Amino acid sequence: MSARHKILRVITRLNIGGPAIHSVLLTRGLAARGYDTTLVTGLCEPSDGDMSYLLEPEDPVRWIPEMSRSVRPWDNLRALWKLWRLMRSERPLIVHTHTAMAGSLGRAAAILSRVPIIIHTFHGNSLKHYFSPLMSGFFLRIERLLARHTDVICVVASQQVAELSGEFRIAPNEKFRVVPLGLDLDSYLSLPARDPDGRLTVGWIGRLVPVKNVPLLLEVIERATQRSGNIQFLIAGDGPDGHLVESAGSRFPGRVTWLGWQQDVTSLIAQCDVLIQTSRNEGTPVAIIQGMAAGRPFLATSVGGLINMVEGPELLNQGGCRWFSQGILAGADSEAFANALARLADDRILLAEMGRSARDLAAGRHRAEVLIGNIDSLYREVIERNLALTVKYFTKTGNLID
Repeated sequence: MSARHKILRVITRLNIGGPAIHSVLLTRGLAARGYDTTLVTGLCEPSDGDMSYLLEPEDPVRWIPEMSRSVRPWDNLRALWKLWRLMRSERPLIVHTHTAMAGSLGRAAAILSRVPIIIHTFHGNSLKHYFSPLMSGFFLRIERLLARHTDVICVVASQQVAELSGEFRIAPNEKFRVVPLGLDLDSYLSLPARDPDGRLTVGWIGRLVPVKNVPLLLEVIERATQRSGNIQFLIAGDGPDGHLVESAGSRFPGRVTWLGWQQDVTSLIAQCDVLIQTSRNEGTPVAIIQGMAAGRPFLATSVGGLINMVEGPELLNQGGCRWFSQGILAGADSEAFANALARLADDRILLAEMGRSARDLAAGRHRAEVLIGNIDSLYREVIERNLALTVKYFTKTGNLID
């Protein structure tokens, strides 16, 4: 692979969550595999948690301050103009976009500047539970238009293919590629199992925003603490719904601890027995992967990419919960969550068995090196498939092909 294969990776901003980690890992990891790769990103808004601390001084980054998640026509146009100028100057072989706004502006700029290969990754799906029906319909039409000019659409879970292709008809199935999220999991894989004595400690980690359904979390806390005196909750995260969690800490003293935003959750996960998610919609939650790598199974709503975070046969379907070897999928029902937690509190042998299965799955599917290898293979495949465009690109730019 020649070092002159230029890749521009475009992400809206490096806010809290998997997309930021994913993008930084790929930018750095693919550089080690011989790509000339640059990360292009906007700035976080005040309500976002900023993960730009992931960057190292030597990482090639270009900042476009006008690019943000908000729809601001003037800033959006300025960001589009700057992206177009950057692509005309850099002449990348591949533009790979991540997240919704960067996906729209970055792909539009790539089309206008005639980039040979365009790839986009859906980390989640902002067409559900984020905007009004009118705005969602508008964004859907944009996605369908951009998909016509996109060579490959990556998703982090197979459920997204059915949703984006089947339900929303963004593009045909053959245009999609499932590339699971990858993380540096070494520190989590090395965590020891928890001592089975004492209370069952339940961890919830994430942004405290409406799509995470914090009210359901509070209902779960209330019902679970009523069901058993052997359950306690650790909550890490911040956001506009933080006041709801603060109230839970006051209502259930000694049973609920709110830690706020945590830059490193390794020590927090070490204190947990099981992790939960109550989201209305999800891609692939980073915290759940980290917990699984640490041998902590999960209990979560059966939405988005969460349904692909278990494998093997369904072991039990009871009380609104579907039990698998690595985790439990439930409806958005606090009683179902509470019942499942009560059973795990009483059966620590089952909890330990699920933890071992969860660790094995995370280690095999979600390590950073697996992600980098998957994307490297994808790039090579797409370059070969678009050989005529690739040759034309190298001829115009003066770069060489191996």
